Formats: sequence, C-alpha cells, structure tokens
Amino acid sequence: MKNIKNTAILFCLALLVTTASCKEDEPDEPTVPEVEAPQANAGADQTVDIEKAVTLDGSSSMGDNITYAWTVTDPSGGTVTLEGGDSAMPSFVAMQAGDYEATVTVTNAGGTASAMTTITVENPTFATADQMGRPAINTVFNFFGDADTKNGYNRTLPTEGAANATAFQGILDALQGYIGLDPGSYTNVLGLDNATTATVLATDVLGSNKTASSTYGPADLNNLMLGQNVLNGRGLADDVVDVTLILAFAGNDLANLSDLQTGLIGDNVGANDKEFLTSFPYLAAPH
Repeated sequence: MKNIKNTAILFCLALLVTTASCKEDEPDEPTVPEVEAPQANAGADQTVDIEKAVTLDGSSSMGDNITYAWTVTDPSGGTVTLEGGDSAMPSFVAMQAGDYEATVTVTNAGGTASAMTTITVENPTFATADQMGRPAINTVFNFFGDADTKNGYNRTLPTEGAANATAFQGILDALQGYIGLDPGSYTNVLGLDNATTATVLATDVLGSNKTASSTYGPADLNNLMLGQNVLNGRGLADDVVDVTLILAFAGNDLANLSDLQTGLIGDNVGANDKEFLTSFPYLAAPH
C-alpha cells in the first residue's frame, strides 16, 4: 500500500513538472507595433515671378511609409495641374499673379495629416536704366558732335530722352540733305515729319508684348497705313536697324525708291542665326 501511495505521489509530481514545462515552452502572443500618425509639412512660403516654375517641398513631413497628395489653388480659385502631384516635391508653372494656396496631405497606417503653404506670384516691372534699346539709334543717330555728348545721351534716363529731340532732328535733316532729299518736306512711312520722328527716336526705349503682333514701324511693308502703324514694341526677330533706316531715308513711298535710298534702308544683316530663349531676357544662347 505504501508503494502504491509513493508511486501516486511521484506520478503527480511528474505531471506537475511536465505541465509546468509545457507552459514555459508555449510562445508568447505576437505584439503588433502601433504606427504613429504622420506629421505634414508643406514647406516654406515662396515668392516667385510670373511664368516661372514652382517646386513644392513636402519632404520634411514625418512618418513611416507615408504617401503624398497635393492640391494647389490659383489666385482665381481654380485647381492647378501639378507635375508629380503624388510625390514629395511636385511642380507647376505659375501663370497668374497673386497668391496660390498649396496643401499637402500625408497618409500612412497611423492616420492622415495636412499642411498648407502660400506661393506669392509677382508680375515684375522691368525699368530701362539707359538709352541702349535700339542698335541703330545708339550707334549712328545720336552723335551730337563729340564723344562726351554721345555718352551722356546713352546714360540719360529714357523718360528724359525727348530732351534731345532737336539734336535728333538736326541729324536727320543733315543726313537726308546729304543724299539729296528735302528734309523740310520729308515724311516717312508712318506719315511723320522729321520733327515728330525725332521725338519718337530720341526716347530710345522698346516696349515688348509676347502676344500682340509687332508694331515697330510699318507692320506690313506691302500694306502701309500711314499714321496707323506706330512705334509700339517689336518682335525679337524684327530687324530694328532696317526699320530705323526705313524711317530715316525711305520717305513715304517704298515703291519708288532711288538706288541710293535702296542701299541705305538695310544693313544687309540676315536673321538671327540662333533660336531666342523662351524666358526673360529672351536673348539667344551665346556661341
């Protein structure tokens, strides 16, 4: 009986040990780490010139495995089409002056966050600092007797250029008289006499308009409209030297030019041999 009792005790102890051992060998339940919600950062406010590319920057946003979604509203309230709108750094071209509002939304398994930035687009005004707008003017027609006077004119503010109109008329009168024209009765293809032409040329400034057609001098030499073709900017490819020479020497009848006049109304320099740039200052790339 005693042996049976001892055997039972031993059996129970073995069972307890086995049970405890089995419990120790059981793996713990896996712990799924909690994903923190992201933090959005749309980058600093920007100020850019109109028609320039704008690059947004949400790369300082924080979070694991985040995705990006951008929306941009232009100054008129319209939605801007973005290049790479689902990336950290999308871009667009600002075609309106005013404030653009850009919002980035970042998302991951922990949630969603948004941030906004403002892009201020300015339409700059460029001011001419000296009288160097038209090649034919500052190299030929503004010689007033000595180099100091000529240099002084070139450094004159454009708003003060008309003060030299009398000197300009004297140059036109002298050159026309030299080739046998009558400066007293001369009118050009714009219907202007020398006194009026001098006031136009003395202020050596060229305006520009990228959408309107050129009206610097006669817009169409085969369809002249005296008094209607005005000096109001020019296209980049227009030959400003030839146009100025036409005003000075061609008179108002291009169909009946003398051989001397024909030789004087062009510099025989062809079109630009390189493409103009598409952004200010639009000059062609150097050779």
